[in-house]
Amino acid sequence: MAEASVFDPSVLEGYYSTQFEIDLSWLKKPTQHQFRWRVMENRWHSSPRRVRDSVTLVKAFRKSIPTDVYVSTSSWLNPVDLPRLHDLETSAPVLLDHLVVFDIDVPPFSQTNMEMARKFALELHQWMKEKDEYSFSHVTFSGSKGFHLFYNDLQRETFQIADPRQREEAVRKARKELLEEVVKAGHPVDQKITADTRRIIRLPGTVHGTTGWICSIITLEQLQQPFKTWMSSLERHHSALIMPKKAKRKKSLFSREVKSVLVPEIQTSIEVSTHIPGTKNRSAFFEWLPRSWGPPSEAVEKALQLCIEFSLGSTAFWTDGKRTLMLSPRAIPREHLAKIAKRNGFIHLKNELKEKDHAWIRVSGNYDEKSGWEEDLNPINVLAQETNSECKWPWSEAHLNLAERMGLPIKRDDGERAGKPEPSIRIVQRG
Repeated sequence: MAEASVFDPSVLEGYYSTQFEIDLSWLKKPTQHQFRWRVMENRWHSSPRRVRDSVTLVKAFRKSIPTDVYVSTSSWLNPVDLPRLHDLETSAPVLLDHLVVFDIDVPPFSQTNMEMARKFALELHQWMKEKDEYSFSHVTFSGSKGFHLFYNDLQRETFQIADPRQREEAVRKARKELLEEVVKAGHPVDQKITADTRRIIRLPGTVHGTTGWICSIITLEQLQQPFKTWMSSLERHHSALIMPKKAKRKKSLFSREVKSVLVPEIQTSIEVSTHIPGTKNRSAFFEWLPRSWGPPSEAVEKALQLCIEFSLGSTAFWTDGKRTLMLSPRAIPREHLAKIAKRNGFIHLKNELKEKDHAWIRVSGNYDEKSGWEEDLNPINVLAQETNSECKWPWSEAHLNLAERMGLPIKRDDGERAGKPEPSIRIVQRG
């Protein structure tokens, strides 16, 4: 078979059928897990019902063509229609258990990189043997660039906390502490996976929609042997890519040494410009608050002092649960805004205003191939209205409209307005 450059996921039409067997026996109770899959149109679906076995999962696919299938690393009292982590208006779901999962990838897709990933996975497995609190479950070949190691948590104290939100937060904290130990010990794991109770992981027995290889459970005996000795035993779709022996390489600009080109996962997000459309040199104070300002509650308090000091007027705040986004929809002269930014530690905003005359600010979670969109931004409130009368700058029409679209309409007084009503928005992809 000639080597292909791209696996065509359309060949998966009809691949999953009621006769197709996906082994879910490694899950204690499949009915307590959420199942999600991506389809040809690059949209995500979640199972609308509990999944007890392969047959009910395939039925949940209905007429869609799954290109990639995932399962939650957590088990829930009710895994159907799970609310988002920071949805405080909906009753919190009851977390019953959470698998400890480590994801090791060495891109790009090649036999040499798989051997490197195997060694990394084996080293981590040996290191985890010293952790009596966790029992090894199994390891899977992801179907592409690496391995997933699964462990059961033998410490049950956190899962006995009565309040569902406090329970989940306690588990996340414990996972984060373990992850920090793993990273400190030098193990190259994906740091977005282990500590996140809402994460999904590729389901063993299903096709990787990029390579056509099957995500497969392997034995520890295999993991201890060179990848090339058992690679041929791995299952794949008949149209799967041929795994090259070596990764694509390019020469260093500074030496003759040849290095592998590591291709990271592509992440997509939505960004909005600080520039006031229709003006020459005006921008809104629109930026994520510095990490050093602490969690959202503390960061907002510090931002309010800034609003008062510079009479910024009504200011809207959002959070993704970790950081806080601030928008003062005023048409501020660019040079003056750069000085405010520099004085208060907004280095990114200051540099972008100086070098590019405006800054692009992320207003969505990132989208990646493992979990789709990250958590949405949640509105906090519109604050500092008392400084409106002292604010000397006109409203930014575009950013007033943006705030309203993002769920925080700002009460508009009779003050002057500047610019056009439509904000500048773009979709970006970064590796």
